[in-house]
Amino acid sequence: MLFKLKESFPAYYRYYGRRIAKKLSPTLSTVFENSYKKISIDQNVLDIISNKKISKKYILNKTFNKHIIEIGFGDGDHLLAQSIANKDVHYIGCEVFVNGLGKVLKKIIDLNLDNIKLCGLNCLHLLNCLEDSSIDQVFIINPDPWEKKRHFKRRLINKDFISLLYKKIKSGGNIMITTDSSSYYSHMSEILKNKEIEFEKIEINSLSPGDRLYDISKYQKKGIDKGRKIHLVELSKI
Repeated sequence: MLFKLKESFPAYYRYYGRRIAKKLSPTLSTVFENSYKKISIDQNVLDIISNKKISKKYILNKTFNKHIIEIGFGDGDHLLAQSIANKDVHYIGCEVFVNGLGKVLKKIIDLNLDNIKLCGLNCLHLLNCLEDSSIDQVFIINPDPWEKKRHFKRRLINKDFISLLYKKIKSGGNIMITTDSSSYYSHMSEILKNKEIEFEKIEINSLSPGDRLYDISKYQKKGIDKGRKIHLVELSKI
């Protein structure tokens, strides 16, 4: 299903950089074919985009009182661990990298998890199709830093993106962003000095071993192995 949707709606799956690192194994190809439609919300988002009469309430599973999104979940270690530990919470994992989607999709099926959905679209389309003040928390763990200056415009975190997140987060909710890139950390710090940023509470820290969001993803581990600091930016809506 995913590949048919990408062919039909290429603009909504568009993303800078690679979407697939290597050819999918026959096992993952079969998992996509048999299970992606059931586990993903791509079609729901595309339905809302193409038909303004469809309510944004169509996206979230209202049997859950708490909804958490992880944007760019990579291999899904953090996303899966959280969904297993918190069965009463609805999780949405958004990832454009097809190999990561496949690995997590297979684990969801193998573990029979019923509190997690996947989205392979560019996260901006997902966020725009959510009701305002509907999400409790968003995790963005080590997003692509796009280190070259000419690529800074490709970075996910910018003023408009933060403003969009503020609209979607409930009062009392927060955004958790980590990075091992000193350049990206400085970039975010400068953005957050803007007086138009609406989040009432902004905290910026460096994580240490033992902290909850330290050493929780493959990309974080690579940064730690290279001796880099893991920075945390937490934005809270009061």
